[in-house]
This record gives sequence, structure tokens and C-alpha cells, in this order.
Amino acid sequence: MPQDAFWTPRLFFVATLLGVLLVGGGCEHRTRSGDQDASTSEEGPIPKHVSWDARFAMSEGGRSRAVLEAYRMEQYRVADSTYSIWRSMADTSRVRVYLFDERGDSSATVTADSLVFQDQKGVLDAYGNVFVVTEDSKRLESEHLTWEQADRTIRTRRFVRIQTPTEVVQGDGLVADEDLETYQIGRFAAEVEVDEEK
Repeated sequence: MPQDAFWTPRLFFVATLLGVLLVGGGCEHRTRSGDQDASTSEEGPIPKHVSWDARFAMSEGGRSRAVLEAYRMEQYRVADSTYSIWRSMADTSRVRVYLFDERGDSSATVTADSLVFQDQKGVLDAYGNVFVVTEDSKRLESEHLTWEQADRTIRTRRFVRIQTPTEVVQGDGLVADEDLETYQIGRFAAEVEVDEEK
């Protein structure tokens, strides 16, 4: 058998095998049915950053605006925004927000079980056993409260109770200044202390 006749079938076989592997095999990408986006799990989004004993200070025009403090802070990034969740992890530790007025003086302290802070919008939502105490001893209680940095207001659609040195007002729904100087309550009841000597 001539040497060329020996190599021809082998070359043909090798060429055919390579052709089948290259053309027939192709390129394919499959995701397993259990694969998910790396930023989420079955329980929900996964935090991009976690801090313990967290503290975040905000300022406006060089003056203090607010200080957030919590035992744990989780930062999340979704689509086109970021937000953080501030949590208390024990019964004795509460999440705190210290608010300051236009002059940089302390105006109120907010305590809650947890907070969701949307820093780009300047909006903070407080959840669970929410209390606001002002410098002049006014006290607000609710289960949910939204604070908006831009207009210095607090709002809720939930039941709210405000106690001042002279009255107790409660109802469903609230729009108020953050220092509780002025407020509007929907469907309310009030107890007013009257000085009978006057």
C-alpha cells in the first residue's frame, strides 16, 4: 500500500472529527434552573455592605441636619437607587435619629425598631414602636413615620398620638413639622387640660 493511501483515510477521519466537534458542538450557555441574580436570594435582596454600630451624619449648608445611629446597617443597591436598612438587634438597643433645625440646633429625637433610609431622596421611614421627642417635651407615638429632609416634615397614615404639656391628641393620619410646632391629624380626638383659675 502506498504511503499516500495510508494517510488519506486518517486525514479524512481527523478532518471529519474536527468538523463535527467545531461545527456540531457549537457554543451554548445555559443557566441552571436554580441560578438567581447574585444580588437577590429567596428571602429578598442581599446587602452590598453591612456595618455594625453604624453612625451616619447628614449636613445642610455646613450645619448638622440629622444623625442616624443603629446596631446594624445594611446597604442595598437596586436598579437605579440605593437605600439602607438600620436595625436594632436587641430589645435594649433602638435605632435613633437626631434631627437638627435650620440653625443646627437639636430639634427632635426619633427612636424606632428599624429605619429605611433612601439617601438620594432624603426620605426616612421609621417602623415599629416609633417615638419622637422634641426639645420642648412634646412626644409623638406611632407604628410608622416618614421623615422628608427637603420640607422638614413627618407624615403617617397610621394611628398617632401626640402628648404636649397641655394636651393629648390622637387620630389616624398626620402631617407635621419635625419639631411638632404645627400638625394636622385626620379623624382625631383630643384631651385638653383647662386651667380653671383663669
